[in-house]
Amino acid sequence: MEKSRSNLPAAAAGVLDGFSDLQLRRLTKLYRQRLEDATADVAHAVAFSLYAKTVIANVEYEEIAGIDSDKASQLLLQMVLSKEDAKAARAMWQSFTDFRENNAFLKVKKILQEIEDKGDSLHKEINWAPDEVIHDCLVAIHRQHQEILRKRNATLALTSIHGCKLEKTFPLDKHFTELLIIPSLRYQEQVQHELLARGREHAEWRKQVLRRSLEKVRHHEIFGSSFGKCTHCLYAVISGVAGIGKTTLVQKIVHDWAERKIYGQFHFLFQFKFRELNNYQERTSLKQIILHSYPYLEKDLKKIMENPNRILLIFDGLDEFQEPIIFPDIQTKSSNSETKGTSCLYLESWCSIPDIIRALFQGQLLLGCSVLVTTRPTALESLQKAPVHLYAEILGFSEAQIKDYFLKFNSDTKVSLEMLAYVEDNAILYTMCYNPSYCWVICSSLEATFTSPRLRDWSPPKTITQLYANYIHNILKNHAREAEEPRELLLKTGDMAYMGVAERVIVFSDYHFHRYGLQPSNFLSGFLMQILQKENSLKDVVYSFFHLTVQEFLAALAKFFQTPSPKLSQLLDETSTTKDGRYEIFLQFIAGLSCPATTGQLKDLIGEVPQENVYKVVDWIKQRFESAQRHKIQLLNTLYYLFEAQNKALVQETMGQVRQVDFSFQIMSPVDCYVLAVALGHCQQLQNLHLFNCSIESWGMKSLKNVLHKCVNVRLAQNRLGDQGVKFLCEALRKPDCQMQTLELWMANLTDGCVEDLCSALCTNVSVTDLNLKDNAFTDRSVPTLLQLVEKCSSLRTINLCNNLFNESGRQKLEVFEGKMKHTRPELKIKV
Repeated sequence: MEKSRSNLPAAAAGVLDGFSDLQLRRLTKLYRQRLEDATADVAHAVAFSLYAKTVIANVEYEEIAGIDSDKASQLLLQMVLSKEDAKAARAMWQSFTDFRENNAFLKVKKILQEIEDKGDSLHKEINWAPDEVIHDCLVAIHRQHQEILRKRNATLALTSIHGCKLEKTFPLDKHFTELLIIPSLRYQEQVQHELLARGREHAEWRKQVLRRSLEKVRHHEIFGSSFGKCTHCLYAVISGVAGIGKTTLVQKIVHDWAERKIYGQFHFLFQFKFRELNNYQERTSLKQIILHSYPYLEKDLKKIMENPNRILLIFDGLDEFQEPIIFPDIQTKSSNSETKGTSCLYLESWCSIPDIIRALFQGQLLLGCSVLVTTRPTALESLQKAPVHLYAEILGFSEAQIKDYFLKFNSDTKVSLEMLAYVEDNAILYTMCYNPSYCWVICSSLEATFTSPRLRDWSPPKTITQLYANYIHNILKNHAREAEEPRELLLKTGDMAYMGVAERVIVFSDYHFHRYGLQPSNFLSGFLMQILQKENSLKDVVYSFFHLTVQEFLAALAKFFQTPSPKLSQLLDETSTTKDGRYEIFLQFIAGLSCPATTGQLKDLIGEVPQENVYKVVDWIKQRFESAQRHKIQLLNTLYYLFEAQNKALVQETMGQVRQVDFSFQIMSPVDCYVLAVALGHCQQLQNLHLFNCSIESWGMKSLKNVLHKCVNVRLAQNRLGDQGVKFLCEALRKPDCQMQTLELWMANLTDGCVEDLCSALCTNVSVTDLNLKDNAFTDRSVPTLLQLVEKCSSLRTINLCNNLFNESGRQKLEVFEGKMKHTRPELKIKV
């Protein structure tokens, strides 16, 4: 039977009581980095607890109390571990147990639960020490191998879209921007386009990270740390959407290992790409695969493999692998030893690639070796039955990391800051920047504008379609060869790209090029070189668009410009009813191409816009809007089509008479809020706006503030608006034409800090009759201001303040005041 949540930390304390002082110090060292992160907001409280227990001196406590929280947590752990005995460490862990019910200790509580779950196995973990001594006969080849991998991974090569250079190269160490990685396991049916879903979910996960309930995993903590089911983690999986930085992360891991910065417990590291493994149509062996990539190891490979627990194998891009890898059920595995993987017992065993991967995970091949697999979330299900010790997901960039990326992109800091300022003012572009590949496209397009005097007066892109039109235009203008015919090249490439979208092909071979009349040997020095990544695989040459959205844009471009009008209607109907969501971004681009300002950039390259197709797309958007009213995802997608189309008359016609919008329980990213606000701007009056439990934060409110005054009944409950979000709400409340009557802000993460502004705005507004503020964090400090609100806002009939942090005195004041007002305002109800 599962233990109750409140007992888990106490049970963990019982486990820790059985540790000797030496073992407890080792455990604290093992969890040190995680504890520094987990206590960043509460280090001062923990330090005071240790001071009260006399395990640290007053001068030590004062030192911790005098610095900011992040540095305080580091200093706290440093002081605890610097003590000769484990008294301070034991007191610290006891403090964690004492504070277990405080929401500020969510991460600490998670660590305590993990300790309780591991139980006695922790003794083995803290005593595990990897042997980093390499056998004498392998020292030379080990150094040679590291040097080769270091050189292979020392630079990042990125496509350049302007100037004479085909690509820009950066030293990895200087250009690499840290990624936000969390330990999690989430499976996803592809009912919605992967990037759209993760973009919206990213808002929720980012919110949890910021409020410190989710932990961050650093690239050197995947193996040999406290993360995962055990410290001696053997099998790890890192997932992330297309372009989020999985391959670059692998490059960083390999490079840092080669420079002896991380994972010294591994004597040899081998890196493979699944897209290259697709070329093994027949059986092969792990030995052959290794020697194809590292032929210089042939003489020493047998000796290297004698110590499997000092080997790390990395397989990048499972989603690009064309064969299924089927793991047997754990129950059937024990009862049926004749599983498919049992034939792969030795390095030289001839097997299929799926059998080799499966045998590695099941410990039948190279027992004790460590394996890291990267994949997009859509391919995670194939690993559901695999014995994985650690799952992690890349969420992309945080706000600080976005700024870091922009500053590293251009050597001129002024240009970088100008580009960043422009993007920060555009919610669509800025939120896209969480994805490194989007960030690259945005920076590349804007750099051409902000560094060229000729383009200084040109309007930068506002929509995603305009961004990619600008991106493709710059490439063709700067890198297309004279022999290349832009229109023919674009349309042929687009046809191939559409085939990939429709058939879920993201890796292309020479066969595909010939099928669509493209000759890669002739074109790879020009336009195609800039949009495709060429991989010299083990047996063949393969290509992929550097990001899935480039493929989708070119697919949309080809279909929009060369599909006859009647067939375009059929195409739109068919793709929009596909349930797996593969066409969502494609359809956004189709909608965006109906905008003259967008296609105008490409007119000199691809010719006149087919006006009949523009009319067809506009009619289709109207139909989609009418049919999507009761389906939240479909309606949200349709609002994106309206935004990309940039057609004011179309938005007015569709949104002008809308009276109710309900996205409750639908995660709404800041971009979703921005798109919704643009659409609502064309409504005359909205009776009901229901955004209950949508993960909306202050950034989303910044967009919505411009339209909330049009809404009569507003439900914003169970969002983490915070005091900053309320500040934007107050701007709407103060507008002279504000029509709001009902306002629900319960469980909205509000504190005393917003009460003055909120009450001032509500007193200015005389229309609000019902105000729900329950389940927030108001204290007695807010009571006088709240009483002024009730007294001055004569329209107010009900104010719900239940489940706040008032003490008895504060509640009594509110109740007494309600009684006094009964004679003049009998309808008034103050709920506490």
